[in-house]
Amino acid sequence: MSTEEKGYPMSITELMEMEGEHSIRAYILIKADPREIPSIMLALSTFEGVRTADVVTGPYDIIVFIEVPNQDELGRLVINKIHSLEGVREALTCVVVRI
Repeated sequence: MSTEEKGYPMSITELMEMEGEHSIRAYILIKADPREIPSIMLALSTFEGVRTADVVTGPYDIIVFIEVPNQDELGRLVINKIHSLEGVREALTCVVVRI
C-alpha cells in the first residue's frame, strides 16, 4: 500500500519499515588471523552500520551483518574500515536482494 493510499500520519514503526526498504543490507564474510579476532570484533562494534558480528566456524571466521543508507556508505564501510583492520585477510561482501 502506498503512502497516498494509507494516508498520514504514519506510525514510527511504519516509517522505520519504509526506511529499511530503501537501505542496503549485506553480509560480510571475513577470513582473519585468529590472534586478531578479538580486536577485529571490538573494532566492528564501533562501526556505524554494523548490526551484528559473530565469530563462526567453517571457511570464514567472522560474519558481519550491516545496514547502510546507500551503496557509497557500503563501499566506505567495507573498503575503508573493514579491509583496513589489522588481521583481516579477506572480506567477501554479499548484498541482500529482494526477489
